[in-house]
Amino acid sequence: MSFDVSPIAGSLSAASAVDRARITRGSDKASYAESATQGSTPPIPAEVWDQVGAAARLAENLHAEGRGVRFDVHKLDGGVVASLVDESGLLRPLLLEDVVDPARLNRKLGTEQ
Repeated sequence: MSFDVSPIAGSLSAASAVDRARITRGSDKASYAESATQGSTPPIPAEVWDQVGAAARLAENLHAEGRGVRFDVHKLDGGVVASLVDESGLLRPLLLEDVVDPARLNRKLGTEQ
């Protein structure tokens, strides 16, 4: 089983909605414990939204270069493996630590060229 990560459709409008939500929410942030006791889902931290935005930008840049990241299930141990691919196929495997840190992956890919 595998799947490719393609650019997020409407990522700019989604980011704008997130920014609007941050502005209207302001500093009125409930803690995770408060949200859990009230039965509501706690707000997603701004740092997480920043990482989501960085990942979306990286995916768009890779797509513009004709490259992408593919995730597969390893045939022997069932773990997740990631690969950098282009239209012709596999370019090279990627460490999952790099894939989950968009800034780190962006630096590594930038040194390849």
